[in-house]
Amino acid sequence: MNLPLLTVVSLVLTGTAVAVGTITVALAIISRKTSSLVWVASVAGSLGLLVAVLGGSGQVLDLATVIGIVLIGGVGGAGWAPPGRRVILGLGLVCLIAGSIAPVEAFSDTFLTATSAGGGTFFTLPQGLTWAVARSSGFISFLAATGAVILGSRRPSELPIGGLPARVYALHRALGIASLLGMAVHLVTLWADDFVEFTASQLLIVPWTSSYKPFAVTLGWLAMIALLLTAASGGLRRLLPGWRVVHALAFLTFALGLIHGLLAGSDSGSPWVLTFYLATLLAVGWAVYRRLFRSTLPSRRSRKKTMPQAPSARAGATAIKWEAEAASPARRVHTGGR
Repeated sequence: MNLPLLTVVSLVLTGTAVAVGTITVALAIISRKTSSLVWVASVAGSLGLLVAVLGGSGQVLDLATVIGIVLIGGVGGAGWAPPGRRVILGLGLVCLIAGSIAPVEAFSDTFLTATSAGGGTFFTLPQGLTWAVARSSGFISFLAATGAVILGSRRPSELPIGGLPARVYALHRALGIASLLGMAVHLVTLWADDFVEFTASQLLIVPWTSSYKPFAVTLGWLAMIALLLTAASGGLRRLLPGWRVVHALAFLTFALGLIHGLLAGSDSGSPWVLTFYLATLLAVGWAVYRRLFRSTLPSRRSRKKTMPQAPSARAGATAIKWEAEAASPARRVHTGGR
């Protein structure tokens, strides 16, 4: 993965954090409730910082992004309700906006070329920009889907309403939404790019007619269909009795997306990309192992219910007294006429 691509990925992630943070703050002001989208803002901002560091484009302004993540994720994501919560969320959004200046500057230094003509300054974009955005949005969509699969692999009994597990489940849903948004950007930029010149029908209906790696593109199309069915089953779970069966297509989405990225990506031979895909494969494999094998073991709570309770001190003393009376001769107590 080259450095210009990392710059685009950082800009997209930071912009997503700002956009979702704005929606979160608006919902908090209107309905006085925080949405699970706050996790999207926090995760996108954190990943944007990580990518900026890996690409060598980190700046001092990134500290504002860190503060924004702490304020928005700590207040909204953690479910706290301190006095002035909406003000704190607003300050967090301001910090995210201020921190977004850093990736914008890195993007302009990398991609924008200034030329003076007739006393004016014009900025021209390189031809490969849309292709870079398409690749970066594909990585983001796949990464968000991977995180949703990992968190969704937990057993339903371990996700009660209330407490941290419920918030982890909210993060699972938020990552699913982020994956859908990344997929939408991926499709739009592929359609707008002139490197391959995809048509709308090739991207949405007949991907096997593409002139660019039709087999790999078809796998990506199947991954898109599986992702849409997975998201729809989760959103309509109250209306679909067997929604969990359809929701299990998330694992197929991950597998197809992984193969699609390896076959269709123009930088699949990069060590960064191979390491990225290997890490996601190991993470999902470990989550599936825990779901299929370790989940069959009795939980700590169930073990407490099935373990015999130790007798209390009072009950033990009473039992000893009864045993002593049973071993001694019976005593007759006579009352009245002898």
